[in-house]
Amino acid sequence: MRDSELIERPGKGWTPWKEGPLDLEIDRVWWAARCLHFAKLNVSCWFDGSDLVAIEHWGYRRPKWTMKLKPKDWQPLPEVYRIAREEEQAAALERIRAKQAVNRARVLKLTERRPTPAPE
Repeated sequence: MRDSELIERPGKGWTPWKEGPLDLEIDRVWWAARCLHFAKLNVSCWFDGSDLVAIEHWGYRRPKWTMKLKPKDWQPLPEVYRIAREEEQAAALERIRAKQAVNRARVLKLTERRPTPAPE
């Protein structure tokens, strides 16, 4: 894939450029897509297999995104998989929060042992 393909407007079969968060929209339509970030281009691209299905511009560009239209034989994510994915995301968020709490407690413990400077 050439760099110009990531920064130029895709052809027919794509939604118009929109602003706002792409994550919810892409999960609704392209639920099997995986994201790759191209930091030097300030672009994130979602791929379903080897097909480019969404592009998001960010950073120094005005934030905007576009997404490939649904195929004619499109089907939503089966309910069982959607529930499992939501549970996995909730568990990951809980692990992050627990790790942050441990780090906060560690920092507080380290700072309370540090001597305070004498008033001048």
